[in-house]
Amino acid sequence: MPIHVQRTEFDPHVGYQYYVAFNENGSFGEEDVRSRAPVEVAASLCENGDLADFSFELPKYCRSNEALEFIRLSGDATYVEPRVYVNVPEVSGDTVVLAAGRLEMDAAGRIIGMDIVWAPVDLTKS
Repeated sequence: MPIHVQRTEFDPHVGYQYYVAFNENGSFGEEDVRSRAPVEVAASLCENGDLADFSFELPKYCRSNEALEFIRLSGDATYVEPRVYVNVPEVSGDTVVLAAGRLEMDAAGRIIGMDIVWAPVDLTKS
């Protein structure tokens, strides 16, 4: 089961936003999300801004077999407690950045996706 990644165009107020789907149908539907958890993401990006790979530490309550069901089924992700490592096939990164992430869980408590937001510059300065 592959991991699906989508990226928005660059927004000067937000930066880039990535949507990663871990669930079996690769959907990005808001209707399936029942809870969210913030995480810090270490991401490797291509020079065009595409996501090449990323890792993040799971909150303790997300480390169960049930929560990790879709991540474990993926051939592109590895879980080494307490971190998840994800490789995007056929993409190689040029730089590593820290970004804000937010895990999304379904009603069964399984991690179905995550949002990642990264800005290449400090957008709060005038």
